[in-house]
Amino acid sequence: MILWLVVFAVSIAVMAVSAGAKGLDPSMAYIHMAVAAFVSVILALLAIREILATARTDVTPTAVAAVAARYMGLLWSWGALGLLSTYATGILQWKEWWQFLIAFIVAAGLCLFFSAILKKDAETGNNDETFLKLGRVLTIVQFIGMLAVMIGLAIDGKMPPNLNARVGWEDWAANHIFFFGSLALASVSAAALKAQGKGMSRTTADEQQC
Repeated sequence: MILWLVVFAVSIAVMAVSAGAKGLDPSMAYIHMAVAAFVSVILALLAIREILATARTDVTPTAVAAVAARYMGLLWSWGALGLLSTYATGILQWKEWWQFLIAFIVAAGLCLFFSAILKKDAETGNNDETFLKLGRVLTIVQFIGMLAVMIGLAIDGKMPPNLNARVGWEDWAANHIFFFGSLALASVSAAALKAQGKGMSRTTADEQQC
């Protein structure tokens, strides 16, 4: 978790500085994009490693789902902090940033809340099948949604971003966060679905043997 906090702090700071410096040097926008891409991949790999490591141990699908939901919440939090540091501070101007910020905060809160409940259930040995199925459905929806976001940004010509956006609609930095954050969330969602599927199969087999 300490590594996540370090990556959060450094990446948000570098993206904020590079976004502000774009006016002086257009190439800074590409540094912003490179940082967003690199950090998203690193965070996704760290999350997937933890999810798979949890799945390999003799634990319930609930524990795996709890870990996955926690990292999804952290990814949403990273996106929210990226928007906040870039647009709330006035570094760039984009009229719709706050709407996406609220959506990100809500998504992060729901994931972390879901994770806390699942973790408590795992610790007490309570495997609520209904809750697990709900979580699996939401993960599938998130996976499909993130793919749709990436495809939509590409089709709309926002990735690669429009670096000549007029003042008040400088959403290119947000598009970096949207695209690569979606890539990370889709990857983590896929890993979670795979790990939970194996865990459920193992649990079912154990129950049948009993």
